[in-house]
Amino acid sequence: MNIESCLEQAKAQCVETLFLDFDGFIVKFNTNSFSLVQELRDYYRHFLTDQVARVDRLVLGLQTDADLIPSEHWVVKQPDPGKSKIKEHLLFVDSGKVVRKVLTGVHLFFIGHDRICAGPLEANPNQVVNFINNMHLDRMLETEGQLFHASGVSSGSVGLGMAGQSGKGKSTLALRLLQQGLDLVSNDRLVVQDAGDGLHMLGIAKYPRVNPGTVIHQPELIDIVSPEDLQRYQAMGRDELWDLEEKYDAFVEPAFNCAFKLTANMKMFVMLDWDRNLSKPPSLDRVAPGDHPKLVETVMKSPGVMLPVAAERIGDATVGPYMELLEKCELYRLSGGVDFDQAATEIKSLLID
Repeated sequence: MNIESCLEQAKAQCVETLFLDFDGFIVKFNTNSFSLVQELRDYYRHFLTDQVARVDRLVLGLQTDADLIPSEHWVVKQPDPGKSKIKEHLLFVDSGKVVRKVLTGVHLFFIGHDRICAGPLEANPNQVVNFINNMHLDRMLETEGQLFHASGVSSGSVGLGMAGQSGKGKSTLALRLLQQGLDLVSNDRLVVQDAGDGLHMLGIAKYPRVNPGTVIHQPELIDIVSPEDLQRYQAMGRDELWDLEEKYDAFVEPAFNCAFKLTANMKMFVMLDWDRNLSKPPSLDRVAPGDHPKLVETVMKSPGVMLPVAAERIGDATVGPYMELLEKCELYRLSGGVDFDQAATEIKSLLID
C-alpha cells in the first residue's frame, strides 16, 4: 500500500463520527471502527458536543492490520536529548510526512491538510488520543507561547504549573491537589503564553496516567485496578512500586468531584526537586529562574514531528523563552524529602492566598 491509497481508503471508509469540544476548538473524528469510536466517546465523555457550527480540524482514524508502507523508505528518528530508545520512523514526501510508531505499527499522516492515523488503532487507543490532542496543542502554539513539559491545576481561574524530572511525582502531587478541591487544567503538557498582564496556561484533554504506587495511596482511585492487582501492589515495597512500569488512566471528574478546565491564569509554578530517599520534610522556597537553569531545562519541550505548525515557529526549545515566562509568575522550588500531603497543603495555601 502507498500513501495515496491509505488516504483514499481512510476517506472512503471512516464514517463513524465523534465531535469534540476542547475549550472552543472543535475536532471532528471519523473512523471505520465502531469499537474505537465508542472507546473514545467514553474517554472524552466530558468533551463531547453535538452543537457544531464549524469544525476546526478533521481527523481520520483507519483501523487496519495491513502492512501500510514498505519499510525500505523509512528514516530513523533519533531519540530526544536524554533518551536512548528509538520510538519512531519517518517518511518525508513533497506534501508532508508520515510517522510510524515502532512499537505498535500505528502510522500518523501529516499530508497537506490531512491528518490521519492508521493501523492497529483498536489495540492502541492511547496513541489515537495523543494524536487528536496534538491537533489542539498545535493550534494553541501556532502563533505564540511555549510548550511546557508540565502539569497544571487551578482554583477558580487561578492556576499552578508543576514540573520535574521523570519519576519526581508531579502527577501524584497534582492528584493530591485535586483531592483538596482544585481542578485539573492539564496533565504532562502545558502551553504557557504571555497575556501582557500575566501568564495564561492552556491544557489538553489528556487524563493523568498514574502508576500503581499512586493508586494504592489515593483512595479515590482504588476502583481503577482489579482486586488481584491491588493485592499484588500492596505486597510490594515503596521503591519497587515507584519504578513499576504499569499505568492507569485516572478519570478525575468522578473520582475527585472536580472539573477539567483546560485554561487558567498562571499565578505560580513549582519545580519538583525533592528526593524520596531523604527523610527530612519537603521545603517549598521562592526562587528566581536564573538561579536554577538546570531545573528550568526540565520544563522545556520541543514541538517535534508531532506538532508541525508549532515546530515551524519555535524549532528546538531553548532556555531563554522559558526563563522570560517564568520570571512573570511566582516560581518555587520543592526540595527535601517527599511528602505529597504536606506539599499539597502548603502549595494550595500559597495559590489561594
